[in-house]
Amino acid sequence: MTALSSDLPCADPKDDLFGHAPFAKRLADSICLYPGRDGLVLALYGPWGSGKSTVLGFIQYFLEKRPEAERPVIVTFNPWWFSGQENLARAFLGQLGTVLPQKSEKFRKLGDLIGKFSEGIGGLADLSGAGHGIGKAVGGLLAQVLKRKPKDVPALKNEIVKILRDADKRILIVIDDIDRLVPEETRQLFTVIKALADFPNVTYLLAFDREVAIDAIEKQTGLPGERYLEKIIQVPFELPPVDRVSLQTALFKRLDEVLIGTPDGLFNQTRWANVYHDGIDALVKVPRDVVRFTNTLSVTYQSVVGEVNPVDFIAIEAIRVFLPRLYDVMRANPAQFAGAHSQDSYSGESHKAQKAFQNRWLQDVPEPLQNSTLSLMERLFPRFKKITYGWDWFSKWRKELLVCCPECFPIYFSLSLPSDAVRRSEIEALIALTATPHAFGDALVQATKEKRPDGISKARALLERLMDYVETDIPGERIEAVVNVLLDIGDDLILVNDEQGALDFGNESRVVRVVYHLLKRVDQSNRLPTLKGAFEHGRGVGVQGYLVGTLMDEVAKHGDDVLMDSTSVDELKDAWLKHMRARTMADDLLSYPRLARLLAEWREWGSSVDVRAWCERVTKTDEGLLSFLSKFSSQTRSWGEGDRLARIQLRLPPKSLEPYIDIEGCAKRLVAFEQAAPLPEAAAQFMVEFRMIKEGKNSDALNVFGN
Repeated sequence: MTALSSDLPCADPKDDLFGHAPFAKRLADSICLYPGRDGLVLALYGPWGSGKSTVLGFIQYFLEKRPEAERPVIVTFNPWWFSGQENLARAFLGQLGTVLPQKSEKFRKLGDLIGKFSEGIGGLADLSGAGHGIGKAVGGLLAQVLKRKPKDVPALKNEIVKILRDADKRILIVIDDIDRLVPEETRQLFTVIKALADFPNVTYLLAFDREVAIDAIEKQTGLPGERYLEKIIQVPFELPPVDRVSLQTALFKRLDEVLIGTPDGLFNQTRWANVYHDGIDALVKVPRDVVRFTNTLSVTYQSVVGEVNPVDFIAIEAIRVFLPRLYDVMRANPAQFAGAHSQDSYSGESHKAQKAFQNRWLQDVPEPLQNSTLSLMERLFPRFKKITYGWDWFSKWRKELLVCCPECFPIYFSLSLPSDAVRRSEIEALIALTATPHAFGDALVQATKEKRPDGISKARALLERLMDYVETDIPGERIEAVVNVLLDIGDDLILVNDEQGALDFGNESRVVRVVYHLLKRVDQSNRLPTLKGAFEHGRGVGVQGYLVGTLMDEVAKHGDDVLMDSTSVDELKDAWLKHMRARTMADDLLSYPRLARLLAEWREWGSSVDVRAWCERVTKTDEGLLSFLSKFSSQTRSWGEGDRLARIQLRLPPKSLEPYIDIEGCAKRLVAFEQAAPLPEAAAQFMVEFRMIKEGKNSDALNVFGN
């Protein structure tokens, strides 16, 4: 870790990242080689954050390395420590009176004399209660002085001058942070320096922002600030500006340290170059910007490492540090930044509204930074580009953990991953398990037992994230084994609670999507043998049927430009029907959660007689009938004002059962059943709708009115 780990100035030239050390050494040499014995006031000018304090630290370092005979006595005074006290001049003199006697025996008598002198120049408050580095000695000294009759000020000054001249030892008084003072305190400090500037063998080295000091003087005195300084400062120096190369080098060196622990492959050098040059470069102007920025990142990045894209996180944190108002807008309006617009949303009123929103937040950005900031935002958020992105891009964004991904966006602003989210490390561990397919399948099945607060299983999230990796991250030699596992355990992953409303695709769709995209990487001639082998040995008759239906729909819509041609799909369908007939020999098929869809596929592709025969067999018992009915129930939703969900209505239309069982016979059995015990929910709904039909009512009205 470099010296940039805090916002303190560097004190050792070995930590110099901005090229300040050579300049500091030349200035230190000039101070030592100054031949005169008169007082001298030097000034080091530089804007806030440009490294003035670091240069002062380096100067002291180089001075302390010189032989003692050449080395001045160094007294440091930071007026900002005493800001707000009644008299800054008294604090300064107190510092001299305390420090100089400790530096050399030659200055032993100065403490008492400076105390009397400070009293003599008048109107000063007792500082006995102000620690701040002066100490109790000053308070005690002042208490003694105040009991005496003040001596003649010129006489006191002459005594001080004699001691300084006789000591023949140069004193360097270093004063920093003058530009942090309020105007009145700035005036006070320059007044006392002006009054004491003619002390022999005393050199002042003042560091401040010249423009800030001039403004403070003019506000307080009404005098021309520049002329005022010219009467005090004898030798001014301008801090050499840090060149952009040094600034970038320092930033990149520190960022390398911050990014330790970033997973391999997550840092994209091209994206970093684009993001940096588009926006970050314009924000980092002086060395302190590097310090502030990297200090922030060193704290925040560690809490989300591996869960955010490092390039995007650096950019968002740069906005937080340098453009906090824009950061607040982003955090409060995720829908205006994350995601992408569709083909028709970036036109008309929608486009005008988005441009108006953009113009509002852009006004909060300082004008010199508006163009670069807009370029940065366009780089981070595709929504600001007039380009249409398909859903396949969302998978890419999520895999790369980009801030534009709606699922990732909140992590950048909460600086933590939601407790129920899937971590990147978890999905990478799952990918690694494809080397041992049995363990891969067990991990997915186990994930069905891990529930989020909303009742959704981790299996659903893993299947969603798995799609981000099927194109390249699963080695080709593992594809067949992974397909076999998914078409074997796929039915175990189908959970009703994982479906959020009627438009949810269901986990069988998620399993099939993974299989489909893995098969795209398999040679055309090997796809059918791979699937037939998986069908023959796998238990997942439900997901297998869903895959067959998907391939049939693709052939019907797209002809030959498909994963498998029509002949191969027909052969695969026959393999599934064979597997289906074998499965119906066992009654465990009745527990399949998507039984209604499964039976519809079997009836459409195979024999309706076989389907009805199986259904009548499994519903002979009351337990079998009630279980069978529960597989055909569904939910409809009715909506109130303002898109408010008014009611969720269970449905079980008797007509949906007519191809499979005797409806009249079913109703008679349920009437007898309900005389002995309340009917389960699905069976009760069947009877409600059956009776409505018998009464000549339209049971479909339940969809709308819920009665």
